[in-house]
Amino acid sequence: MSQALHTTDWAAWSREAAETMVARNAEWPQQMGLTAPLKCRWDLERALLAFEAPLHEVIATVCLVGTSSDQEGSFVWSWANEAIPAQHGQALEVVHDFGRENQLALLTTPRLQGGKPVGMECLSIAARLQRAVGTYVDQQGDVALYFTILHLQVAVPETDQLPN
Repeated sequence: MSQALHTTDWAAWSREAAETMVARNAEWPQQMGLTAPLKCRWDLERALLAFEAPLHEVIATVCLVGTSSDQEGSFVWSWANEAIPAQHGQALEVVHDFGRENQLALLTTPRLQGGKPVGMECLSIAARLQRAVGTYVDQQGDVALYFTILHLQVAVPETDQLPN
C-alpha cells in the first residue's frame, strides 16, 4: 500500500462524497425533465427505477446499496441481506473491496447501528466509488431503501402505445 492511503482523512473523504452527491442530485432530475417531488416505481430483480415526468418516464439502472430500519436504528448492506437480489451485492464489490483494502469497518460490517444517517453516509461513499450519476432514497413504512443511480435514460414508448 502506498503511504497516501495511511494518511487519508477518511472523515473529510466521506464529507466530500456526500457533497458530491448533493450536487449531482440537484442536477440529474432537472436534466431529465423530472419535477419534485419525484415519483418512482422500482424493480429490484431488474435493478431498475422508473421515474414519472410530466411528459415521459425516465428509467434508471440502479444498485440497492442497503436498507435502514427506523425501528431498529440500523443499516444493512445489500451484500449482507439474503432478501435482496445478488446482483446488487455484486455491484457493491468495489465498495466492499475498498473497505477491506483500507481497513474501513463502515464498508465491511454487514449491519451498522445509526439508521438513516449511517445509511446516507454509506450511500454517498458507494456512489463515489461506483461513479454514480446520483442517488435516490425511497421510504417504505419503517424501511428506507438507498439506491445509487448508475445510468439514466428517457423511456421510449412502445409503438402500440402511440395514438396513431
